[in-house]
Amino acid sequence: SRGRSGRRPAAPRGAGPAMIDSLFIITSSGSYVVERHFRGTTPRVVCEPLIDKLQKSDTPEGLPAVLCSNRRHVLIHILREKMVFLAVVTQEEPPLAVFELLERVHQVLVRYLGEVNEDTLRQSFSTVYLLLDEMIDSGLPFTTELNSLESIIAPPSTIGRVVQVVSGSSTQVLSDVAPEAEAGTFGALTSALGAGTHTQIGGASADVWWRRQNVTYASNEVYVDIVESVDCICTCSGAMVSGGVSGDIFVNSKLSGLPEVLLTLRNPSVMQNASFHPCVRLQRYERDRALSFVPPDGEFSLAQYWIPDTTLNLPFHFSCSISYHAEHGKLQIAASPKLAVTMQHKQMLIDRFAVNVRLPESIASATLSCQGGSIRFDEERRVVVWHLGKLTGQENKAEGTLTYATSPKDGSPEIPSEEKSTAQLAFTIKGWSISGIRLDACDVTGVSYNPYKASRYTTTAGKIDWRIA
Repeated sequence: SRGRSGRRPAAPRGAGPAMIDSLFIITSSGSYVVERHFRGTTPRVVCEPLIDKLQKSDTPEGLPAVLCSNRRHVLIHILREKMVFLAVVTQEEPPLAVFELLERVHQVLVRYLGEVNEDTLRQSFSTVYLLLDEMIDSGLPFTTELNSLESIIAPPSTIGRVVQVVSGSSTQVLSDVAPEAEAGTFGALTSALGAGTHTQIGGASADVWWRRQNVTYASNEVYVDIVESVDCICTCSGAMVSGGVSGDIFVNSKLSGLPEVLLTLRNPSVMQNASFHPCVRLQRYERDRALSFVPPDGEFSLAQYWIPDTTLNLPFHFSCSISYHAEHGKLQIAASPKLAVTMQHKQMLIDRFAVNVRLPESIASATLSCQGGSIRFDEERRVVVWHLGKLTGQENKAEGTLTYATSPKDGSPEIPSEEKSTAQLAFTIKGWSISGIRLDACDVTGVSYNPYKASRYTTTAGKIDWRIA
């Protein structure tokens, strides 16, 4: 039950099962912004092991996602937009389920706040805590579907902000009981702006709880985005030691009424390890390998899949070598697109190509030059950063001379001895999916209109480590 403030009171410790005990949202520098306790109050000192690592680390994204704070508490976190979403767990729980809950909290906050940072969180405390109360009940996931949350807590809008400033009211919590008509000038203003429109809570039906009622658009559209991310480790010769592709099928539905959507895939066999949104009819997918569903309103992730594959054909050539001589070191980098791939898919464009080469601590400085893009040496992190931008048909090269640090004892150069370096690659490719998955057809039925339909494909670099000889 809820208290007078509208919040669910925190359950006492030991009062039944729970996924998480507390949720903290912390900046990457270690400042606490939001904290919500579901099973008694968790003291902040429990989070100190993670805070210490955040403050000491130059790359917070490389910290372990699961960390034991003490014999009783386990810290599970994700890092999004330089904000840490931290869950404190005291019982045996599958970490992937906690990761999914934290990811869902982040997605919902992005929808309501736009950009999730310290300023937007502090400006919208009431909205954030209302959302957390609806999403998590006594430490367990409760209402995490975005459409259901929007039917309970009104998303921020320009009109809503104007009405809040005029009336001095806070976040609007919608009700399934129609409000009484407000008299006077302010009531007329609210009605004219549409900010006081009554919204019914619940889905279009008991079987379609994820879609809100009475959806109407002047222009009906549906967009499908297939986004794939490559994660792999490659040897200096380019051979893939381990790797795979993680894919997401995103849908942006702006369809009136209660439409039925059918997506037919050209190569559905790649989706062997897949998870789906609750709206997908699994029996139809198992039978026909087609995605049939009644879509939620707005943007949502329809399916996610993982393809373990060490035979991936990356669409570019890359090489990097470092040699250490008596007086200085030499760095050479080369990158170019694979014509066999780019000529076959002429619509693809390798963009935002970037290389980060981590050097040993004994490298004091570097004199660098490149034929394309811009290159610099980050002395604090000992990383060579090469931003190439668009990877065109010609071979792009970069080279540099590495200067050693000197020993404080005798002033002799500190030459790295058998130290191995790695290069991290980043890129974005529009109009191409590395797995070969394609959308053959998008059919919308059950409605009287003919909507506009479009699809696009994007392949990005997840975590690509290239070993350097």
